[in-house]
Amino acid sequence: MFDELTDDELFTEVLRRRAAGEAIGPPLGALCERWARPARYVVSKIQASYGRGSPADADELYQDAVGKFLARGLEQFRGVSEQMPGRSASPKTFFLRIVKHVAIDFYRRQREDLAPAVADPEDAPEESPSEVARAVDVARRREERTEAQEVYWQAFARLQREHPKEAGAWELYHHQDVEDHEECARRLSISVVNSYKRVSRAQAYLRLYLLDLMKEEGRE
Repeated sequence: MFDELTDDELFTEVLRRRAAGEAIGPPLGALCERWARPARYVVSKIQASYGRGSPADADELYQDAVGKFLARGLEQFRGVSEQMPGRSASPKTFFLRIVKHVAIDFYRRQREDLAPAVADPEDAPEESPSEVARAVDVARRREERTEAQEVYWQAFARLQREHPKEAGAWELYHHQDVEDHEECARRLSISVVNSYKRVSRAQAYLRLYLLDLMKEEGRE
C-alpha cells in the first residue's frame, strides 16, 4: 500500500501516525528500505576516506542510523537545510546525514582505538597552530550557522502571525519540500497562479523580516 506514495507522502504518514499514537513501524520501515541503497553508498564513501571497513559494516551502520532516526530524528527534523537556512531539506537528505555522522563516528573511534598509546602524557604531541586554527574556524562557522537558523525561524514565526496564507504556502513549498506549485495549489485549494503569488510574497516578507532582525542585532 505504500509503494504508490512518494517519500514526502510516506514521511507525512509516519508523522501523522506518530502524533496519533499509532504504530509507525510499517510506513517507517518502507521509507527506510527505500533509502537503504543510498545509505550504504554513503557508508562506502566514509570507508574510503578512512581507509578501512567492510561491506558487513554497511548493514550495521545503516541499522544504527535507522535507530537514531527513530529515537531522535523524527522529532528533530524541521524540513530546512542546515547549510542554507530558508531552503528546504528532504527527509531522505536528513536521514543520509545521520548515516554519514554515524559512519564517521564509528571509524573515528576505530582509528583512535588503533592509535599507539603514549607512555607519558607529557610526551603527547601538541596540536599544531594550523589544527587549532582549523578547529576554531569550524566552531565559529557552526555557531554562525546556528544563529542564522534561529534568525530565520524568528522571521518565519512573524510571517505566520502577520501573513498566515503566505506562510502556509511557504511551509508547503520549502519546509515540506513540495516544490510543485500544482501540488501546493491542490493542497491549499487555490489556483496555481495564487500559489506562485503566495510563495513570492512570502519570500519578499521573509527578506524584509530577516533584514529587520539583523539590524536589531547589529549584524547588517
